[in-house]
Amino acid sequence: MTYPRPLQRTNNMDKYKTKMTIKKWFSFINLEKLSGKSQKAIQSFDAYVKKLTFERTLKLFLFAINDETNSLRHLDNQLVNPKLRKAIGVDEISYSQLSRAIRALDSSVLMEIFSQLLLLVHQQTEGQKNEKIYLIDSTTFSFSQHSYPWAKFRKTKSGVKLHLSVCFMEEGLLHPEQFEISNAAEHDSEHLEILVNKPKATYVFDRGYLDFDRFDQMHSDGYFFVTRIKKNTITHLLEEYEVEKDSDIVSDQLVTLGKDKGTTSPFRVITIQRKGRADLRLVTNKLTPKAKEIGKMYKSRWQIELFFKHIKQHMTIKKYFSKSEDGVVNQIILAMIVYLLTLLIKLELGLKQTIFQILRVFRSIQFENYDYFIRIFDPG
Repeated sequence: MTYPRPLQRTNNMDKYKTKMTIKKWFSFINLEKLSGKSQKAIQSFDAYVKKLTFERTLKLFLFAINDETNSLRHLDNQLVNPKLRKAIGVDEISYSQLSRAIRALDSSVLMEIFSQLLLLVHQQTEGQKNEKIYLIDSTTFSFSQHSYPWAKFRKTKSGVKLHLSVCFMEEGLLHPEQFEISNAAEHDSEHLEILVNKPKATYVFDRGYLDFDRFDQMHSDGYFFVTRIKKNTITHLLEEYEVEKDSDIVSDQLVTLGKDKGTTSPFRVITIQRKGRADLRLVTNKLTPKAKEIGKMYKSRWQIELFFKHIKQHMTIKKYFSKSEDGVVNQIILAMIVYLLTLLIKLELGLKQTIFQILRVFRSIQFENYDYFIRIFDPG
């Protein structure tokens, strides 16, 4: 696996000997380069506080999410660590101050910080040879209706849904590209048009987004897609393509979809045999790749499931620091920022390790010099 623009070990590495690893992690964020609107929001935030400025609040909660801090009380206790206080630039902070701070962060500023980091990721990965595939799916975060009445979506439950597009390049190299947060009751298909916005790109999603009219529109607008269709979806055969012998490809056909023959544009339907399970039927408007390649593209969809698993297991995202809507939304955005920060370390150093492997090392030595962190991965 080759990553673009690895950091070369030179005499300039001396500059990392005095920089704390966590400070290097923070340094990818440049608040001074944010828009005028965001600068005003930051100034407004800082006008009413003395200790916990916007920058310190941002850094503190990024640390908390990355370190799997499970409550504001826990975070308050962690601040007894002088190295953490030095990294953030704060002394003692009360529980009530922390509670107000997470709610007061402006989500639009956090989203601009996400976009700023995303641009850096794009710059670092622009030399990738593999085709970028955009995986679309959603995940729900459920919680008590009593504590979160504003997010009610069932009789006894509340929850929010994260609608996400992940850019997948190869195994071990993916990142959140775009996301929206809604009430858990909202249907996935309502967000597809917003997440699909790169003409000529390929989007992979599950049948929860099944909509023949939308397929036609995507095709007309120049977007490529690969998705699954139901077993009982009616198709009208236009052309039968030859399939490889002794392969799991059952058929490869050009068809129209729906009850009437002319309902949709011609699309390609590929049927794939699966051991012990029903055949998989995929529909796509990509006519050039081999059927096996289309199957491989759809299989990559599971990478977004692994992403959801990662953020739920290794970041503070299932337990919330605030019961307010603003606090919950801010925490999810901060989790996306945390992922990009660690990915940027991976890309800058050209590391082959997974994000989780890097995260595990990072947590253990985040207050040590960055040069020491580098030498763990490159002892030569």
